[in-house]
Amino acid sequence: MKRLLLSLALTFLLAACASAGDEAQAVTLKLKDISYTSTTLEAAVGQPVALTLINEGALEHDFSIKRIAVTGVSESNPVDHGHTHGDLHAAVRPGEMNVLTFTPTEPGVYEFYCTVSGHKEAGMVGTLIVR
Repeated sequence: MKRLLLSLALTFLLAACASAGDEAQAVTLKLKDISYTSTTLEAAVGQPVALTLINEGALEHDFSIKRIAVTGVSESNPVDHGHTHGDLHAAVRPGEMNVLTFTPTEPGVYEFYCTVSGHKEAGMVGTLIVR
């Protein structure tokens, strides 16, 4: 029930932000040990997204989408792993946050997931819907 309410709140927030022109859609996603606080996010083609990732877990987590068309990708607190995880990726150490900014350029349904070994398999996955 809590996830449903959070998902609905994020949907309304994104809908309100989508009408604001070129202003970034502000979205917050908390990362806990083996879960995201929301498994569905929405964005609009051509509108910047400011995705705040907050790690409330004891382990490092990340947000990754293997294939997605985006521009303007940046992070406020990059974590260097020395390797890449796809077109869109940001890691967050325990107790820290990272703002991942990007602009989707093609509509679609994209799976996001945590690339830490075993986390995706344990259910740390979600869907980004770009309209």
